[in-house]
Amino acid sequence: MLKTPTDYADDGNWLNVPAEAKAAYIDNKPVDVFYLCPTCHFTEGDICSASDEDMRKEARYLREAHFGIFDSANTYAPFYRQLSIGYIEELTKAGMPAAMRVLREIPGVDAINAFCRYLKHYNKGRPIVFASHSQGSAVMELLLIWIRQNRPEVLQRMVAAYIIGFPVQDEFLKQADLPFAAGAQDTGVIISYNTELPTTEFNPFTSPFPGVRVINPVNWKTDETPAGKEASLGSRIRYGYSAPVNIPHFADARLNVERGTVVTTADISSGDPWPQGVLHRYDYDLFYYDLQKNVADRITAWFETS
Repeated sequence: MLKTPTDYADDGNWLNVPAEAKAAYIDNKPVDVFYLCPTCHFTEGDICSASDEDMRKEARYLREAHFGIFDSANTYAPFYRQLSIGYIEELTKAGMPAAMRVLREIPGVDAINAFCRYLKHYNKGRPIVFASHSQGSAVMELLLIWIRQNRPEVLQRMVAAYIIGFPVQDEFLKQADLPFAAGAQDTGVIISYNTELPTTEFNPFTSPFPGVRVINPVNWKTDETPAGKEASLGSRIRYGYSAPVNIPHFADARLNVERGTVVTTADISSGDPWPQGVLHRYDYDLFYYDLQKNVADRITAWFETS
C-alpha cells in the first residue's frame, strides 16, 4: 500500500474540496488555493499511507486551525503519503539529496497526481495560490519544479506560492524559474520564512542550507527593517489541541538575513520536537491575520495586472 500512489479520483483522499465543487464541479470564488499540509504522521512507521487515520486526524485539525487564512479563495488540499519526522531526520544525515529523493518518489508522486486531478476536474482555468508548510513545502518545491518542466502554462496563472517552514534557496528559484517576493503585492512570486526567537542557536530549517531567501510577514520587506507588534494584524495561536486563541498585535518581526529567518520576541515557547527557540509549529499562527490579508491583497493585485 505504501508504494502504491494514492487514487485522487476517490473523494475520500482529499483533505479539502469545496462543497460546491464536489456537488457540481463549480466554485463560488474566482481563485483557488492548492495546499499541501505539513507533517501529520507521528505514529509508528517511516512512511504512512494517505488513508492513515491518525495522520488524517492531525491534518483535519490543521485545516480547522489554518484554512481561514485562505478564505478569499476555494481551497483544495489532498491527503498524501507522508514521511515521519524521525525518518526525515535519518535521511538528512546522509545529506539532503537522499531526503529529497524519497520525498520526490513518494509524497512528491502523490502531490503531482493530486494536482493533475485538480487541474482536470476542478480548476476550470482559475488563477491559483499555492500554499504549504514544513514537509508540505518540501514537496511543494518539487511540485513547482515539475509544473515548470511539464505544465509551464499553469505558472502564468500563479498568484503566489506561500512555501512556509522550509528553506527556499536560490537553486530552487533557478530550477522553478520563479522570482522571490520583493513586497506585499507582487504576483507570480515565492513567499517563504521560518520563525525563531532571538535566543535560537540552531534552526534545522535554515542553518544547513546556503542562499536561503526570506521575507518579513508583517511589513513584507526583505531587509532587516523591524516591524513592531503593533504593526501586526494579529495571531491565532494553538495551545495543544484546544481551539485557537486570537491575540491582536502579538508578534513583532524582523529578519535575520544572515540566518535566513524571521525573528520574533513574541511571548511563546518552542513546541516539541523542535530545538529551543525554533517556532516552526507557529509559522502560520503567529502571522495568521497578516497572511490572510496578504493572500487577499495579492489576489486583488493579480486581477488588476492580468
